[in-house]
Amino acid sequence: MDNSNQFSIVVCTYNRLNYLKKCLASLLKIDFPIYEIIIVNDCSTDGTREFLDGINNDKIRIIHHGTNQGLSASRNTGIKNAAHNLIAFTDDDCQPDTNWLTELAKGFNNEKIGLVSGQVFYINNNYKGYFPERLVSNLNAKWPMGANIAYRKKVFETCSGFNNFYYQYCNEDSEMAIRAVNSGFLFNRAPNAIVYHQAMDWTPKTILRSAKSASVWPILKKKYPDHYLLFGPPIKFGILIAGDDYLYLLTSPIFIPLLLIRYLMHGKKDLKIFFTKWPIYLILRRCYIYKEAIRNKVLMI
Repeated sequence: MDNSNQFSIVVCTYNRLNYLKKCLASLLKIDFPIYEIIIVNDCSTDGTREFLDGINNDKIRIIHHGTNQGLSASRNTGIKNAAHNLIAFTDDDCQPDTNWLTELAKGFNNEKIGLVSGQVFYINNNYKGYFPERLVSNLNAKWPMGANIAYRKKVFETCSGFNNFYYQYCNEDSEMAIRAVNSGFLFNRAPNAIVYHQAMDWTPKTILRSAKSASVWPILKKKYPDHYLLFGPPIKFGILIAGDDYLYLLTSPIFIPLLLIRYLMHGKKDLKIFFTKWPIYLILRRCYIYKEAIRNKVLMI
C-alpha cells in the first residue's frame, strides 16, 4: 500500500459515551490495510475517560484534553497527532460502513484534490427522515460535512486547522472546506463512502441551536466572495437565504395544520418538536440571518 493512501481517523467526543462505543465498534470493523483511530476526549465527565483508558488496541490512540476546548480545537488536536497523509473525520454519534476508507481513497484520484466528502444517512439507506432528522444527513455527498470527510494533511499545513469561531454557527466544517478551495485545493465527492448517523434524542434546544447555521452565509460571503456558493448552499441570486421560509411563514395559517396532520400520520407525536420548527425555528432563523447581514454590511435576506 502506498504510504500516501494510509488514513488517520479522527473522532472527537464529549459526554456521549453510549454513542462513542457504537462508533468505535464500527471503526474497528473497517476493511482497509493501514489506518489508525485517534479519539480526542474533550474533557468528558460521563465515564468516557475511564472507558477509553481501558482500551488496549494498537490501532487506537487516545488523547485527553485537560479542559473542554470545543469541537474545532479537538479536531485540530487530532490533526496534529495524525501519523498518516490522509485524515478522515467522523463524529462520535456516527457509524462508518466497512468500505468507508476504501471509497474515500478512490476520491483522491488527483494530487490536486485536497478533500473528499462522502454520504451520511440517518440510521440506514432506506430510512426516510423528516425534520429534524434531515439536519444530520448528507445525501449524494453534496456537503463537506464533518461527519464524513477526508483531507490531505497538506491542506492543514497550508491553510491551518478548523476555526472554532464558526462552531457557534454549526458550520466550522463548511468554512474549513471553503478555505481549502479558496487556497487552491480541489474538492471531490465519493458517494459510496457511507456513514450512518445513529438515532438521536432530539430536543427543542438542540433544534433551535441549528437555527443559527444559515446566518453564517453573510459572514462567508464577505470573507470568500468567489467561493461561498461552491457547495450549493440554499442561497438564490446571492442574496436570498433559505427563501422557502418566507413562503411557509406567509401561508402558515393553512400550511401548519396540514403539516401537523402529516406529522401525526407518520407516527410522530412530539408536539414540542413540531412547533419548535413550525414556526419558532423559521422565525429565529430569519432573525439570525438579518442580524449577521447587518453586522457584516452584506446584502442578504
